[in-house]
Amino acid sequence: MKERLRDKTRDELTLALNALGINATMAERERPEEKIQNAWTNRSQGIIDVQEGPVRWINCLKQDGSQYSPPQWWTVFGVPDERPFTEQRAVKIKTARSKSFPLFGKVVDVTWKGEDHATRLISVLANDPAVKSFVKKTGDVEIESHAGEFQGWSVQVNGKFKATQQRWDTVQRIAERLLSCPQP
Repeated sequence: MKERLRDKTRDELTLALNALGINATMAERERPEEKIQNAWTNRSQGIIDVQEGPVRWINCLKQDGSQYSPPQWWTVFGVPDERPFTEQRAVKIKTARSKSFPLFGKVVDVTWKGEDHATRLISVLANDPAVKSFVKKTGDVEIESHAGEFQGWSVQVNGKFKATQQRWDTVQRIAERLLSCPQP
């Protein structure tokens, strides 16, 4: 009974990635990566390990709905980076989507905001048409550098990630840009 009621977002994403030819496996629970980008109101569905490419793991997060709001999901892509990062120069940037009409309108533009500490990530990502198209279609994106138990970058996408080859390629492209930027 409990299995039938369990949220299967992680299972579905793993199957979709494998259908695209990406070697993805569900990891054991309680890994430290489950805490990355995980606020106290969210809960992790678990980690998906990816065998190849700059994105090495994916975390599916969910916030349960309430009487007044529906459930929400986020997908966090982990990009390990061997360079030493510091907490004082942490990079944290995110998108702001402009709509033709507030709340219900079509997304017409994407801007990046936040602190990139001279990495030029904001300008690099803002001038990439594939990234701009990705954000328009999938939802807001937040990128953060991490120093500590996990050393690297997290790319958080609002909503469930619907795996297509084009979307996966864009996430990989963002990850490559993160690994090639100057050290913050």
